[in-house]
Amino acid sequence: MSHKGEAYSASGAIFLDNPIRRLIQPPSELIDKLGIAPSDVAVDFGCGPGFFTTELAKRTKKVFAVDISSEMLLKVKNKVTKAKVANVQFLQSDGKNLQLEDNSVDLILLVTVYHEVGDNEAVLKEFHRILKPTGKLAIVEVIKKGALPSAPVQIPEVLKAEIETEDFELQQMRPYKSYGIFLFSKKA
Repeated sequence: MSHKGEAYSASGAIFLDNPIRRLIQPPSELIDKLGIAPSDVAVDFGCGPGFFTTELAKRTKKVFAVDISSEMLLKVKNKVTKAKVANVQFLQSDGKNLQLEDNSVDLILLVTVYHEVGDNEAVLKEFHRILKPTGKLAIVEVIKKGALPSAPVQIPEVLKAEIETEDFELQQMRPYKSYGIFLFSKKA
């Protein structure tokens, strides 16, 4: 487990990507719920060892796999290479200064990562900058205690209020197992 603003240890990658998690939470199942298009450019923010990266890359034009940890980025690079997926670019960043063009991304995906972001306000401002006017910010967090240990439980109303203070608007919250999939857009 990492602390707010700190990298998740690469030695813990086995907990983030293993056969049991793939059985309980197949990456394709979550990706199906995001409404993405083959022409989309996506950011897998806090990608860790790439649990969702390869599946996301198979369904989009391009994926930027972003993590604060160089060790995690090495793991996801290896996974992408094994899967023979060529449309993934890797960025090491804490999210405050992503080397991406303004209004260039259709989807930003964070799966049980938002609660670990160090400077939420700065990161959300950066997300707002890179997200296209029609783009989606998809934040997936635990909203009810499950049978297995996982990320801390988030209160949906608190999460919604915090993100909406940074010029985003909640379009939909979809329950998914013990998670909430929060889909935000830029405020008009």
